[in-house]
Amino acid sequence: MLLPSPRKPHDPRPFRKQYPPVKPTPKPVNFDQPAIPNPIETAAAHERFRAGSRKVAIGLGGLVIAGGLFYLGRDYLHLDDAGRSPIRGLELPHDEMERKVREAQKTQSASSSFALLALTRSTTIAKAVALCVWDYRKTLNAKYDSKHDEQEGLRQCHLRSANRILVALQSNGGLYVKLGQHLSAVILLPEEWTTTLRPLQDQNTATPLPELEAMFRTETGTTFDEAFSEIDPRPLGVASLAQVHRAVDRQTGKQLAIKMMHPDVERFSEVDMQTVTVLVRWVKRVFPQFSFEWLADEMNQNMPLEMDFRHEAQNAQRADADFAGYRTTSVYIPKVKYAFKRVMAMEFIDGRRPDDLEYLALHAIDRNRVSQELSRVFSQMLYLHGFFHADPHGGNVLIRPAPPGSRSRYNFEVVLLDHGLYFDIDEELRANYARFWLSLLKPASPKVTAERRKYAKLIANIGDDLYPILESAITGRAGLEGSDPDNPLGVKDRSRASSLLDMEGGANVTDDEQEHIRKTVMEKEGLFVSIMELLRRLPRRMLMVLKLNDLTRSLDASLHTTHGSARPFIIAARYCAVAVYDNDLKHLAERRSQGETSLLTSVSLWREYARAWWSYVYFYRGLGLMEGLSDAKARLSKIWQFTRAMAGKGGSHEKAKRAAAGLEDKKAREDREETDRERARLALRDDEGKLA
Repeated sequence: MLLPSPRKPHDPRPFRKQYPPVKPTPKPVNFDQPAIPNPIETAAAHERFRAGSRKVAIGLGGLVIAGGLFYLGRDYLHLDDAGRSPIRGLELPHDEMERKVREAQKTQSASSSFALLALTRSTTIAKAVALCVWDYRKTLNAKYDSKHDEQEGLRQCHLRSANRILVALQSNGGLYVKLGQHLSAVILLPEEWTTTLRPLQDQNTATPLPELEAMFRTETGTTFDEAFSEIDPRPLGVASLAQVHRAVDRQTGKQLAIKMMHPDVERFSEVDMQTVTVLVRWVKRVFPQFSFEWLADEMNQNMPLEMDFRHEAQNAQRADADFAGYRTTSVYIPKVKYAFKRVMAMEFIDGRRPDDLEYLALHAIDRNRVSQELSRVFSQMLYLHGFFHADPHGGNVLIRPAPPGSRSRYNFEVVLLDHGLYFDIDEELRANYARFWLSLLKPASPKVTAERRKYAKLIANIGDDLYPILESAITGRAGLEGSDPDNPLGVKDRSRASSLLDMEGGANVTDDEQEHIRKTVMEKEGLFVSIMELLRRLPRRMLMVLKLNDLTRSLDASLHTTHGSARPFIIAARYCAVAVYDNDLKHLAERRSQGETSLLTSVSLWREYARAWWSYVYFYRGLGLMEGLSDAKARLSKIWQFTRAMAGKGGSHEKAKRAAAGLEDKKAREDREETDRERARLALRDDEGKLA
């Protein structure tokens, strides 16, 4: 008889679970079967696993050791590559070059040397500025027996101060040289300053090649030997921020121009910019009327862009696109292969500076045509494209014989280099600037004078008090008739020219006029202060336009042209006429789109169209005739130079050819400039002991 199972007690907790749970009864162990079904096969599997594990461990260990050896010896691997021929052109053996590169890498990354060098650079420029301030205070507060003695004392002070700053800028290099280049291009500054600082345009110290390769490796991740089959250790050119070497690409075999930044430029850039800003503010506190803040602002905004070659490559690409639509143009912009922040590789161009008159004569290139094409190129950029090269000094332009397939109308091309500093200028500003230029070519009258002052206010934000200075700054000449009612006479107390076309010497400042401008600046009370005020108030775009004007005039003067006094003005004015005409048509089209369609307004619009068209024809076509006349004058002048040298004392065919090529004029100018520089150096040595 089965007994009933005992009744489970009632569990009041939820889910009616058994607490604690009942443990399952373990299954009985059957000792009749083995624990491992196949012990022999299992033992063999274990042995295979152990053998495989040993192999994997040995392999991983070998990889770790190989990786460590690769890491420690990675800088030497390129020297042992038997499949690649060694790089050609280096003056040092590979081992010596490698040692110097490694030393440069350590130096460029050392923080202790950075602090010491930064302090040295700041002290050098601060000492020079302090001595200049002390010198100016002493000179301006001194008592003089006559006005002539006062002028001569101030002139000598300018020379001494400019030479101190020149030595400090050359000693520091880099951004400081760039700063000096900008100062030397501002024609409003005293001649003693601009002439003394002019050597900074071309005289820069090259960085040794091992230091450049150390920077190249950091920037690109490759060595010279990996990138190039040949590199020329002598730089093609040395600028304030970088230098360029010719190299042969290892992959393509094509020649390249490798632009590499001086390692110290970026390294000290932040300290240098802060130092200049502090010194400029200090000078303003000592001389409140002398404000150079515009210079510090320009440097702080532009230098970071110029120190990034990727930005330069973009500018070059855009400038090339601007000229791509021209059926004929003498402009050529080298193609960029690759660009990093501090390294850029571009197409190699074999050419020479525009002022290399011997090179031009050797290739039968007319220096007058070179000057004219330079004026056209930069006028097209400024007035038509609205995107212009703001640093076109002689080192940034090459002239080369026109290759097959060139779009140039002449036997040469203008090669534009160094696209780091470009500026946009909006359509209204450049149209008003063009209108101002055209007004300077019109004969003077009360209406024309009022028109000139109107557009000067629009483009430069100045009043009538600063107008005479702006006019001289833009034209590079003494003022025109009506520019300065308080000083109606011009050079040597002669009447002022009515327009730019009436000026003696045209784009080239005559010696008499240069002396007149210098004396006016030094004699007229407060004029130098007004110049500082103009530079402070000018919009930055207009300041760069002034720099462009000054540098292009300098290029024209360096070519010793014979095409007539006003040729550069005429070329610029023709493009001004195009810019004004396009702007007028745009405004008239906007008026039509706004609904001015009645009979009366239609007549008014047609009258405006006719006026715009006639102004364009008058300037563009009329000045085109003047260009033709100046070409004839240029040919006659060269014939006269050749004939005079041939018929003169000791005349010969070779001497006559040199005279017709402008080489004799160039030598005479270089001798004068060297004499002026030597005089300034002697004046500095004579007074340095008193100021030290």
